[in-house]
Amino acid sequence: MTCAREVWSSPIFLRINVVITAVWAASFTVTAAALAVAGTLAPHATVPAVALNVAGIALPAVFTARYPGIVAARHGVAA
Repeated sequence: MTCAREVWSSPIFLRINVVITAVWAASFTVTAAALAVAGTLAPHATVPAVALNVAGIALPAVFTARYPGIVAARHGVAA
């Protein structure tokens, strides 16, 4: 998704990007911790490791796709 340069300094645009960045950072942190625990408890269990990695990417990706539209609707502006 792209947007015009004119909105780059908008408080709503900046807030959306701060929130999305925080969600990705939290997702990477939680995924790493979960993989560390899973690797300690079951070091050769591939399926849980793959599932954790997929969830760690898919969940924030879905959030990234949906969140700007939710904020835009809340504030009555075009996404």
